[in-house]
Amino acid sequence: MIRLVLALVALVGLMWLASWLGKATPAQRSKALKMILLYGIAGMLLLLVVTGRIHWMFAAVSAALPWLQRVLMARRVWQMFKSTRGPASGQVSKVETEFLRMTLDHDSGDLAGEVIAGAFTGQQLEQMSLENLLDLLSTCQAQDAQSAALLETYLDRHHGENWRADADTGDTTTVPPSGHMSRREAAEILGVPEDASNKEIKAAHRRLIQRLHSDRGGSDYLATLINQARETMTS
Repeated sequence: MIRLVLALVALVGLMWLASWLGKATPAQRSKALKMILLYGIAGMLLLLVVTGRIHWMFAAVSAALPWLQRVLMARRVWQMFKSTRGPASGQVSKVETEFLRMTLDHDSGDLAGEVIAGAFTGQQLEQMSLENLLDLLSTCQAQDAQSAALLETYLDRHHGENWRADADTGDTTTVPPSGHMSRREAAEILGVPEDASNKEIKAAHRRLIQRLHSDRGGSDYLATLINQARETMTS
């Protein structure tokens, strides 16, 4: 009889709890479930002690330990495997200015771009003639130094430095990036997720600097941009 009453009380309690959880806010529901779990474990331990069956728990823990050790060992091996792998293929960095949207392929180091403003809007840089690229450069130099610096970097990588001899233009690749850089912009420049770890950020920065630093035929402007992106994401 007592067991039947206890079962009915437990059933009514569970029904009330289910009803309350359905109406509670996510925060209240999360807090309530944590409390239920905590008191449930405490109640089970108390019941085992009172009934003299606490040794069952120790037996269960002892039986589970070898499996837990195997899981931890497997996890450690997986982490070691991940750490020995190179960077994921297909990563790209993205930089956008007033006139240009540029992408850098981390695997090949290829720099590509699209014009997003002005007379050549919608055209891919690799499909434009050198004459048109120089016309675009003149526009960028007059209206946006950041776009001009980025376009000069593209011209140096795809047309060598000889294009400067035919162009009546100054060198703007040393123009420093201007304005505040958001974490989203920094992540796109480095080609990493916004929630990337410091280890991932530093690895991406090192990889890009090796490909784009001016000492290796790259650009002071892009190197400065990459450094600023690292500082933004690690600060």
